[in-house]
Amino acid sequence: MKWLKWALGLLVITVVIIFLIDEKMINAAERNSGFKQSEWGLYRFYVDEDIKDVPRISDDYYFQYRRMDGPSAEISGIVFNGITETAALEKYLTALGYQHVSDDEIGQRWEKDGRPNPNIYIWRDTASKTISLTKYSL
Repeated sequence: MKWLKWALGLLVITVVIIFLIDEKMINAAERNSGFKQSEWGLYRFYVDEDIKDVPRISDDYYFQYRRMDGPSAEISGIVFNGITETAALEKYLTALGYQHVSDDEIGQRWEKDGRPNPNIYIWRDTASKTISLTKYSL
């Protein structure tokens, strides 16, 4: 019976440690400046699979991750600098089964199978030569 109490105590301590590590990593992933692919833990755990496989249309890129309140629980994205052409990103999204739904003040909105969640936006800022591809997921 003593070993059971010891095992339960060890389990509780392990869960607390994992929670604290996860919170620290999430906070690091949510930095405003984003993070690089070389930051292995952040890239591995906080970048959506669809974003990981996005064609690298520029050598200057970084990733972003945000937890959100409201309708979108998670945002995962990639930001490319020094480029304005989005054709390769559009081709990639089409290959994944996404369809271009609309253009609005935010950017190009893409949905899969006519479902609004998850959806992807492509933003293009031609003045600063920046393109962002962001996936919103519940």
